[in-house]
Amino acid sequence: MVPVWAAEGHTVEIVTFRGGGIFFPDEIGAVAAHHDLQTRGRLPTLFALWRHLRRHPADAVLSCTHVANSVVCALGRLPGIEARRLVSVANPYGQSAKHRHAAQRLRKFREVRRLYPWAHTVITVSDGVRRDLIDKVGLRHPDIRVIHNAVINPGILERAQETPEHRWVDADHRPIIVSAGRLARQKDYPTLLKAFARLRERVDARLVIFGEGEERQPLETLVRELGLADHVALPGFVTNPYAWIARADVFALSSAWEGFGNVIAEALALGRPIVATNCPGGPREILQDGRFGTLVPVGDDLALAEALESTIRTGGPAYVPSEASRRFTADHTARAYLRAFGLNTGETRP
Repeated sequence: MVPVWAAEGHTVEIVTFRGGGIFFPDEIGAVAAHHDLQTRGRLPTLFALWRHLRRHPADAVLSCTHVANSVVCALGRLPGIEARRLVSVANPYGQSAKHRHAAQRLRKFREVRRLYPWAHTVITVSDGVRRDLIDKVGLRHPDIRVIHNAVINPGILERAQETPEHRWVDADHRPIIVSAGRLARQKDYPTLLKAFARLRERVDARLVIFGEGEERQPLETLVRELGLADHVALPGFVTNPYAWIARADVFALSSAWEGFGNVIAEALALGRPIVATNCPGGPREILQDGRFGTLVPVGDDLALAEALESTIRTGGPAYVPSEASRRFTADHTARAYLRAFGLNTGETRP
C-alpha cells in the first residue's frame, strides 16, 4: 500500500518504537521515511509521538497493534494534534490465544472499550473481526470499517513460476495438498492431519505443511502415530511457498480462527482449489460463502476429509482468479485506506 500512496503524491513516514524497523526495506524504504522513537513503554512512546507530530504534522496516523493502537488513541487527549487517528485490528481479540487467562482477556477488553472510542476510525481486516469487536469485546464506536488486507502483488505471480526443489514435485501423479501457516494452536493442524489420514484410506495423496512454530514436536509425533511419516512433509519456513501453492491439487486451511487469512487470498490469486474451515475471521468472506472454495466446520476432520476428496476428484468450484482476488490487491486496499484517511484517491496532491 505504501508505494501506492507515495505514487499518488502522499508523503509517508513509518514511525516505530521498541527498536522496530521497516518490513520490506528495499521496497518500502525507497518511498517512505523511517523514524524510530527510541522508546519502549506506552507513556514514553505517547509523549515521544506527540512531540514528533508537533514538529512534523500529519493528516492521518494509522497504528496496527494493540499497544500502538492504545498510544494513537491517547493522542486524542493531548493538545495540538489535528491528524485523524485510525487504529487497525488484524485478529479477533475474543478468539486470540495470546491472553489465555480470563483476567488478562478482560483487562484487554476493558482497554479496548475505554481507549478505542478516542480514535476517529477503527479498521478491521474482515467482517468477522468487526463482529468480534462488537459482540465479544463490547466496543461501541460509530465508525468501524472493514478493509481487507493487501496481499496480492505481481511478485507472488512471478515467484509462483519457480519450480520447487523436492522429490515429490513432478515425481508422479499423486495429488498434493498444501497448507501454510505458523505451527500454532490457532491453525489446528491436528484436525488437518486426522482428515488426511482418513483421506489416504481412499486417495493416495501427499500433504505438505509450510511453517514453523511451537507445535512442531506434537505435530511430528501425531504424524508418526497416524502412520503418515512417508506421506506428510513439514519443511518449516520457506521463502517461496507460492511455487508449491501454484502446483497444489488443493490448498487446505484448518484454522480454529483467523483475522483475515492472507494465504487463502494468495491461493485464490494462483487459481488453486481451496478447502477451508468456516472459522471466525475472514475465510467465509474471502471465499464469498463458498462461491470460490469449500467451507467446512471447525475441528471436523471427517467433513474436512470428505471435502478434500471431493475437491481432488472434481477440481472444486470454477472461478476466474482475477475476479476472486482483485479485492485483495495493494491498489484496491490502498485507496480504501485513503478514503478512511479523508484524503483524495487517484489524484496527485499539490
